[in-house]
Amino acid sequence: MLDSKDDKIVVVAARMKKRGRAWGRGALNREKLMELGLQISYKTGLVKENIKGYAKRTKQDENEVKYEFDFAVPEEFGEIGAVLVENEHHKQMYLKNITLDGFPNGTISVTCNSWVHPKSDNPEKRVFFSNKSYLPFQTPGGVKKLREKELTVLRGDGQGERKTPERIYDYDVYNDLGDPDSSSELARPVLGGKDYPYPRRCRTGRPKTKKDPLSESRSTTVYVPRDEAFSEVKSLTFSAKTVYSVLHALLPAVQGSILDSNAGFPYFTEIDKLFNEGIDLPVKTKGTLGNILPRLVEAVTDVEKDVLCFEIPEMIERDKFSWFRDEEFSRQTLAGLNPYSIELVTEWPLKSKLDPNVYGPPESAITKELVELEIRGFMTLEEALKQKKLFMLDYHDLLLPYVNKVREIKGTTLYGSRTLFFLTPVGTLRPLAIELTRPPSSGKAQWKQVFTPCWDATGAWLWKLAKAHVLAHDSGYHQLVSHW
Repeated sequence: MLDSKDDKIVVVAARMKKRGRAWGRGALNREKLMELGLQISYKTGLVKENIKGYAKRTKQDENEVKYEFDFAVPEEFGEIGAVLVENEHHKQMYLKNITLDGFPNGTISVTCNSWVHPKSDNPEKRVFFSNKSYLPFQTPGGVKKLREKELTVLRGDGQGERKTPERIYDYDVYNDLGDPDSSSELARPVLGGKDYPYPRRCRTGRPKTKKDPLSESRSTTVYVPRDEAFSEVKSLTFSAKTVYSVLHALLPAVQGSILDSNAGFPYFTEIDKLFNEGIDLPVKTKGTLGNILPRLVEAVTDVEKDVLCFEIPEMIERDKFSWFRDEEFSRQTLAGLNPYSIELVTEWPLKSKLDPNVYGPPESAITKELVELEIRGFMTLEEALKQKKLFMLDYHDLLLPYVNKVREIKGTTLYGSRTLFFLTPVGTLRPLAIELTRPPSSGKAQWKQVFTPCWDATGAWLWKLAKAHVLAHDSGYHQLVSHW
């Protein structure tokens, strides 16, 4: 420690968040090396050396571990621009934030939210910058040097195979869609470039296949930068193939109710049974299922048998029928799978841009009179447009060209949809109307119908079915469009 009379004692608190299996018992007790990053002294113009210190655990709860340590910082050290972190444990750790107290100008916050690799995997220290922003010409020399080095690390050099702990953001064409080494029938063209334009994927650098030098060989895991990777729970839970295989292998009794699209669930109470009563499991499968599908299911042991219970979604646990309600439907347009499609209505009337000779009349069936009726005299349509109160989910033109093709498939249906929302005085959205449309087909004219919130039994269920169609369109757009 520096002991000049001008030294200031700086207390640094770092929070490590426990996630997945990254933490072992030793990780909680091991000291963490941290450094206050390079900085230029405003008095001398010289780059100051880093100041080192070891953090010790001071607090721990179910989800977080807090480390604290003291730095003696000389007065001429300058403004703190970065903190360097070294993880001396053999497992990765998730660093949430770093707080530095004791400076005349107040607390310095460093937001991390990143996995820090073990020193054994890579001896290079991780650098985290303070939350203060700089224009390029105002960036202090020490910070600029660290930023340039960090940028070099993130870009990589385009060589070699990527490893799990790395954070390199490099891109490549889709050259791993086929498996030509197994069979010539499994060969696939490379997507990307002039011949087959396509978005890029994250570069992995895996070895080329033996039979096709343009294609990469496959592996069981695919590299993505560590901070972009799914958590352990998500990576296992989102594996549709694994889920499908496990349910087929372990739950033959429920194949019909879960996997048969023609059967589905006969009653809402049958869905409830998956959470409340569970399903009998073979004795030897409990542990295997728990390893493959963590948190998606809960295995509980009864006195006489093993029972599989699906974990109750938090929303359903609080309110079993919340998904019925218009408030929840509106909330999901902003906080659900796809919050990117909702848009402000700026023109009226609503019209399609598709060819009317192919898809029928372009005018929407959602009229001014209908909107003002649903607003219930609160304001006119013109006032709502002027005050930016109307919003829309518009999947009409996107889906209408595919409606007839999809409806040719047995047991399926599709519509083009428009959903109109009103921004209430309390800042929430209220659905006003849903329009579902089918284009002309087989000599039949275009069909369209508007559904609104309704109190009679038939109308209320038609409204719920219309909302179900819209949510299916919304999640489909998320998977097929937003992801690209």
